[in-house]
Amino acid sequence: MPARPHRTVDRVIEILETVSLSPRGVTLAELAAALGAAKSSVQELTNGLLARGYLIEEEHRFHLGPGPFILASRANKLAALSLDHQFVAELGKVLGCTILVGVRVGDAIVFTDRAGEESPSLTFVARTHARRPLYTSAAGKILLANVPDDEMYRLLDLASPEQAGEVRQFLAELPEIRSRRLAFNRGVTFADAFVVATPLLAGDGSLIAAISAAVDPAKPDSLDNVGEELKKAVATLGPRYGPQPR
Repeated sequence: MPARPHRTVDRVIEILETVSLSPRGVTLAELAAALGAAKSSVQELTNGLLARGYLIEEEHRFHLGPGPFILASRANKLAALSLDHQFVAELGKVLGCTILVGVRVGDAIVFTDRAGEESPSLTFVARTHARRPLYTSAAGKILLANVPDDEMYRLLDLASPEQAGEVRQFLAELPEIRSRRLAFNRGVTFADAFVVATPLLAGDGSLIAAISAAVDPAKPDSLDNVGEELKKAVATLGPRYGPQPR
């Protein structure tokens, strides 16, 4: 049976992600507003999360409990690996531009690391670890293009009718993305985002992450050359730093 969103699961995840993004914690009223749900239904979910240690409550504000961190420490794939930040910083020095690391989380991309400050919009997205659709950003396109076709189409089928144009655009770009191992965002998602991305692969060929390079919006014509340099730099530096077990 193909994976599909589930309303209750979606709400639980929304609660955890909303809480994780607020250093000062989130009130029940704020959670209900963020989810567009009644306080009574949200409270039922938060009570369950409190009971299982996924949330803690201090002065009527919710914070993440130890549960999510225990799950991450047990994971045997991406969550249990650490990509050396020095790798990201070194790429930024070699290419002279902002570097971002994007990973797939379900049907979305989340940026987990960055180096440089070229684009305020991209820096904000990376700092907040916000979920974004896979088929819009350069990094998301790389992640989609590097999964098996049946999984790729399953993820694309989750798009809403309003996103059909973006899906068609991704499919039109797909052959070139796979042949060049590069995907581009030329000011589409943000006006100041001119980005090229390439995959970072493990030794066995499995996908680890998408590595993006963002260029100065005043120099959009440099994007193709930066993309070729990004591929070379990732191939050279990746084995040196790579993901290391915790």
